[in-house]
Amino acid sequence: MTTGSDAARILAEGPPAARLALACDEQAPPEALYYLMADPSPEIRRAVAGNPATPHQSFPALAGDTEEGVRHALATRLATLAPGLGGAQRDRLAQAAWDALARLAGDAAEEIRATIAEAVKDLPEAPREIVLALAHDTSFRVAEPVIRLSPLLTEEDLLGLVAAPPVAETLTAVARRPEISEAVADALVATGDVAAIGALLANGRAAIRESTLDALVVQAAERTSWQEPLVRRPALPARAALALAHFVAEEILAPLLDRPDLPPETAAQIRSTVVGRLAARPRGGETAEDAALRAELLLRAGALTEAVMLRAAQAGEAAFVTAGLAGLAGVPRRTVEHAVATRCTKSLAGLCRQAGLHRPAAEAVLGMLCPAMPEAGTAVTPALVGDGELKWRMDALSRAAAR
Repeated sequence: MTTGSDAARILAEGPPAARLALACDEQAPPEALYYLMADPSPEIRRAVAGNPATPHQSFPALAGDTEEGVRHALATRLATLAPGLGGAQRDRLAQAAWDALARLAGDAAEEIRATIAEAVKDLPEAPREIVLALAHDTSFRVAEPVIRLSPLLTEEDLLGLVAAPPVAETLTAVARRPEISEAVADALVATGDVAAIGALLANGRAAIRESTLDALVVQAAERTSWQEPLVRRPALPARAALALAHFVAEEILAPLLDRPDLPPETAAQIRSTVVGRLAARPRGGETAEDAALRAELLLRAGALTEAVMLRAAQAGEAAFVTAGLAGLAGVPRRTVEHAVATRCTKSLAGLCRQAGLHRPAAEAVLGMLCPAMPEAGTAVTPALVGDGELKWRMDALSRAAAR
């Protein structure tokens, strides 16, 4: 611990290294630290600004220091104090700290303003003028945490930010707030900002009028980035869910099919719509993974029927048939792929039997996946694979496919 006499001696005649050590000493007398805040050395002033023992009377001078490093050190220290300060009128320390924080919130250095924003973003007792200044900052890095999280911003404040956003990203920050009123949601939608509206739709706690949601569903046919947040939105109106089933991307049909909160009749209509889309001929440019997803969704909807498999096999949709056969047989897709690669017709016939495919569909599947039939003898059909043979063939296929 540095005594008062030691501190006085260092201040009077100590070299820079001794003054720096004193500035860093958390046991140093407050009077010595107050004196050192005016030291010619920026390094020493920076140490004073970051020292928890530095008295609050030094905050104004340090907040106005010409060196950015000094101001940043003070900002970092005050950021740790902010959660426990309470209101500005609580005591002299709180008043001095909030005054310094207010000054630093308008600092020319973005890093300093961002430090203050992180410190006050969710504090209910932060001075409102600091929060408003940070929310209107032209740096999104500074404004975003305050706009998104501050409980001090009113609906009027948010509407003002939407009407005159300091930067374009301001709208997205507003849309991500934990609570959004219908009025603010309407204002965000009226901007037409695609990213902000997408964030609004993804915000499950945002209140959106049903009429507004209906309009967004119509636009989502073109605005594909809105489709997934719409499909996953809590309390999605039945009318909107049914409309989405007609056009959303296939990869997000599964969560729409699986929604437990829709009326049974709506769920049935959605399933019928999805089946109608997926059981038809594939869209242009469908990849093997797309085809597998289509088969999986039909299976999930209970609509991967023999008729669907027969049509796909006759159309030469190998990826779809492979995935569909695997799903119906209850085996991994690689098991079917291994049987196809090894041209094991009887194993494929066994898979058709396990999948429950009868002769017309099974023959079409076999003829497409393994067209080179044996040169002699009876054509292989599922009926020729007995129970015992079916079991050992499935076991052998599983082991081989796992290698």
